[in-house]
Order: sequence, then structure tokens, then C-alpha cells
Amino acid sequence: MYTQYTMNQTFLPLEMDSYLPENHIVYAIHQVVEDLDDAQYQLIENDFGRPAYHPKVLLKALLFAYSEGIFSGRKIEKMMQENLAMQWLTGQTLVSYRTLNRFRVSETTKGILQDLYCTFSIRLKQEKLIEGKALFIDGTKFEANANKYTFVWKKAVDRFYPRLKEKEVQYYKEEIAPLIDQAVEKDQNQVFSKEEIAALHGLIQEEIEKVELEISDATEKERVSKLKKKRRSLKKHRNRLKKDFIPREKKYEDYYNTFNGRNSFSKTDKDATFMRMKDDHMMNGQLKPGYNIQIATENQFVLHTQVYPNPTDTRTLIPFMHSLPESVQPSTFIVADAGYGSQENLAYLDQSSWTGLVKYGMYEKEQKKRFILSDKNTANWLYEEEHNTYTHPDGTVYAYSHVSKRKTATGFIRLAHIYQSTDPQYRNGRKSFSINYEYEEQKLDIREKLSSEEGIHFYGKRKIDVEPTFGQVKANLRFTQFSVRGKSKVENETNLIFMANNLWKYNKRRK
Repeated sequence: MYTQYTMNQTFLPLEMDSYLPENHIVYAIHQVVEDLDDAQYQLIENDFGRPAYHPKVLLKALLFAYSEGIFSGRKIEKMMQENLAMQWLTGQTLVSYRTLNRFRVSETTKGILQDLYCTFSIRLKQEKLIEGKALFIDGTKFEANANKYTFVWKKAVDRFYPRLKEKEVQYYKEEIAPLIDQAVEKDQNQVFSKEEIAALHGLIQEEIEKVELEISDATEKERVSKLKKKRRSLKKHRNRLKKDFIPREKKYEDYYNTFNGRNSFSKTDKDATFMRMKDDHMMNGQLKPGYNIQIATENQFVLHTQVYPNPTDTRTLIPFMHSLPESVQPSTFIVADAGYGSQENLAYLDQSSWTGLVKYGMYEKEQKKRFILSDKNTANWLYEEEHNTYTHPDGTVYAYSHVSKRKTATGFIRLAHIYQSTDPQYRNGRKSFSINYEYEEQKLDIREKLSSEEGIHFYGKRKIDVEPTFGQVKANLRFTQFSVRGKSKVENETNLIFMANNLWKYNKRRK
């Protein structure tokens, strides 16, 4: 005996939500998105065309699709046609994939997502899912939607651009100057600018027109033949400037404008920088275009995100802290790993209202017994304040020499005191050593903070708070590469994927 099966009979109930489980994620998405204030959306009214889709409908569709690991616009459109939960969430609205793709990369969506993160943070605090006492910061790299082999390296441009300048001057002196009357005076080491190359192109064109007038007025056959030969040479040089020198000048200028402090970029996504990824497609340490994504979490909820082009985390902490909205700023602690432990970052946190729990690079090594007892540890050296000297355990004396100043890429100045060995034989192999007293004081302060009761508690939570979020996004949602190009669009997709992951957690924990 089989259960009843018929395709020609209407069954009740007709409400779609009766087919969905009570704890389905679409209910959480619906509640969180509906928290947004409708007054923030600017209504677009036209005298022609159909009415616009409401941004909340499109946002709900994108968040649900991302929470299911679906990022293609065409597949999201297919979900709206076939997926029962998606139909309930969007009110059975059918939207073209083109509309969805335009919406998720627009500037309007950027503002909506920022508001969504703020309202979501407020909801988490009201429901006591976060305390707002500490913020855990970390970063990871995601591959860009760009060709792996369309790279431009700054070192290569720095090498080839001066060669182009030398070739331009040499070509002018040997080929062009003897043919034109209005010769351009150039010093031995002076090069042509892009504007001067364009002006030179104009001079050659004027010279060609002058020669053509002479050809039309000339009567002697020999004279006409010489003028035509000169015209051919001038046209050859004009075309060389137009098709070779001028385009290459413009290309290199565009390259330098695109670098903007970076060492590389991809031609197919000029905002992407080549970085070393853990997922090595050729197994030879090759770099791939990507973005450095920084997030701030609490209780594994992502409260803020930022996208940076530099592969290391050291230079991201200060701009990331400046970008934090008021609704996300913690009351006490900023927790991050040793990748953020530069002197500049520690100085910034000391001057801020927060307590920084950030390890410096050598923290773990300095805690080991081997280093504590080692003669490399300057704490084991004898310091004489009167003579300002350090004595190595083997008896070598190091006397104060001078102060070294080093400026970082961000403009921060580090001062290091240099001590020179007074032993001409250099018995221990060290001619000199340096001490950054300001940094040493910061390191001592950090060790005290990390060894305190609150420091142990909050720094111990770091690995189980911020790092699992990256694993959930990359492994569970299978998001390892962006589907859009350009930093502004990547920021939108970053906010979408991490908010989708937030909603999964929120839906589970609110039960």
C-alpha cells in the first residue's frame, strides 16, 4: 500500500511558512533586515518604467543566498524561482540576476550594509549575546577575481622606465634633431617629460607640413627627391613617437598612479595586490592577487570589516581602529596577535582610551627558558650607568656610540641607541648592538598586561573568538575567492559574506 499521490488536487495549508521549520534562518534574516529604518533609503521616482524593487527585498535575497554558499547572480535568480524559503523571504518576488549584481556592488548598498552592522550590533547587545568589553581583531587573505598572471611589479617598472627615458634622449639627438629646425636644447643628463614628448611630436608634424610646402614649390628633380626623403624620415620618427614613446610614457605614468604605495597590482583588478596565499595552486610559493580582510569580532560575531591592499597586518591596525563606528567600539580591551605588535601600534594603543592586549614579535621566544638564560638576552649583561656601557658575559665591553633614526613607511620614527664593541678582536663576533629603550618599555608593559588576570582571560579567548570565523566562512560557506572586482565592490561582498555567517550564528544561539 502506498501513500496518496495526485498532481491534480489542491492541498491546504497554502501558507509557505508552514512548510518551513520554526528555526529556519530566513526568519532571522527577516527580523534583522526589518530593523533597518526605511527613511534611510532614497526613493527613486520616474515618470516612466516600472517601480523599483525595495532594497530590503534584494538584501534579504543576497544574505540568504550567501548563507547557503551561493554567490552567483544567476544561481540566486534560480533560487528565487525554485527555493521555497527564498520565496517566503522575498514575498515571491522574482528579480533578474542583472538587478541583483548591480545592487550588491552599488554605493547605496555600501551604506545600507554599514547601517545593518550597526543595528545588528545593537540587537546583539540588547539580547546579551555580546558584552562590548573587548574587541578581537585579526586578518586573512582572500583571492581576488583576477588573472593570476596579469601582474605588474614596481621593481620592474622602476628598472624599465629610466631606460625608456635614456632611449628617448638618445633617439632625439641621433635621429630627430638633425632633421628639424626648432631643435630642443637638452643637457647631458636631462630627460624628456611626457608633455615634452607630445610637444616634440607636434614639432615634427609642423616640420612635415613645411617640407610638403617646399615640395610643392620645388622645380628641380634632385631637390624634390631630397625633400621627399626627408619627409619619409620625419614621418617615420613621428610614428615612432606616436606609437611607441608616447603610449609607453602614459602606460608607466598610469602604473605609478595605480601602485599608490604598493609593490604590485593585477591588470584585471588594479586594486588587488599580489600576496602569498596558503592555497598555492602551483605548489611553488607563487604569489596570487588578493585582498587583506580585517575583521573585529566578539563572541564570534563579526562587528566590523575593512579591506586593505597590503599583505601584512602591521600597517592595518591604526586605520582599522579609526574606522570603527561608535556602536562597535569596545569599552576596555583591544585584543590582537603578534602580527600587530609593532612599536607604532603599541604606542598608538598606549595613547588611546583602550587597553591593548597585543603580543610583540619576540614575545613567545622571550618566555622560553633557553632565551632567558642565553647571553643574547641583554638582561644578563652588566650595565654601567656612569659610563653608559654594557658588558657581555664573556667580558666584552660595548660603549655608547650614537642614536640611529629610522622612519617607517607610515612616517613613524624609531630611535635606537647604538653601542660599539671596545674589543678590536670581536671575540663574540658582534661589532655592535642596538637597544630601542622606548620599545623595551612598551614590551615590559605588554608583558605585565598579558600576565594579569584579565589579560590571561581575554587573550586566551582570542583564538576561539576571531580565528574560527575565517574557517567557517572559507570551509563551511566555501567562500575563498571574490566574485567582483575593485576595492569598493569587494568591500560590499565582504560585508555580505560575514553578515551571512553572523546570521547563521545568531539563528542558532537565539534558540
